[in-house]
Amino acid sequence: MYERSQLLGEIRELMEDDRLFKIFKRTFENYEYYFNTTNHIVLNVYQFNDHGSIHVLLTARRALEILRILKKFGIQTTAEELGKSFEWSKFIVAFGALFHDVGNIIHRENHHLFSTILAEPIIDKLAREFEKTDWLLLKALTLNAIYTHDESTQCTTIEGSCVTVADGCDMEQGRSRLAHKKDKVDIHSVSALAIEKVEIKEGDSRTPIIIDVKMKHLSGIFQVDEILTKKVKNSLLRGKVKIRIHAENQLLEKVV
Repeated sequence: MYERSQLLGEIRELMEDDRLFKIFKRTFENYEYYFNTTNHIVLNVYQFNDHGSIHVLLTARRALEILRILKKFGIQTTAEELGKSFEWSKFIVAFGALFHDVGNIIHRENHHLFSTILAEPIIDKLAREFEKTDWLLLKALTLNAIYTHDESTQCTTIEGSCVTVADGCDMEQGRSRLAHKKDKVDIHSVSALAIEKVEIKEGDSRTPIIIDVKMKHLSGIFQVDEILTKKVKNSLLRGKVKIRIHAENQLLEKVV
């Protein structure tokens, strides 16, 4: 459904920064083996859903989409509130999304903590390359974005909120964010297969982020409520996101 080259091209456009994109692309290529090995374990040991290279690129793209919309509506990022440039926010969101799931290579439980631990030496080098003086703050904010992507953890930064909401959007075509047995028919499996398309769009100054979810039937609402809604509520974007559900010739809207 999504191709590596297509997603990288879209990420480059959203970044609007050739230097940052070159670092991102190089890092993705250097660590793609990590993402693929993680995915192999997730699929075959945990019997869970896809967490590989396409997922992390798609999460990065969506997180950058959310970040771009927030900027357009004049919402300051945490980096900007700390006196840093918007380029910092792009770095935090991009690399937070890229490495948010590598902890699954150790265990699904507490994977967000393991992701932070495994990514720390990588983010350390990247932060020093990108920022020569205040690199430690950049590193800290990026590791924070990785740690808070799980819906059980409260987000404390705008950048981390972009990552967690973007992660929650990856529900299309059976890529369930909820564990379910492949040979068992229940609400988890039916809901997971219901969602056809998820798109992020611009709203207005009151609710700048719109997430359009197109589904075959309304059972997909279970997937939205159990994952995406929880992630939004645990983010700093709560109240700024409208979820629009398109199903069975109906349009259901709610501000989360």
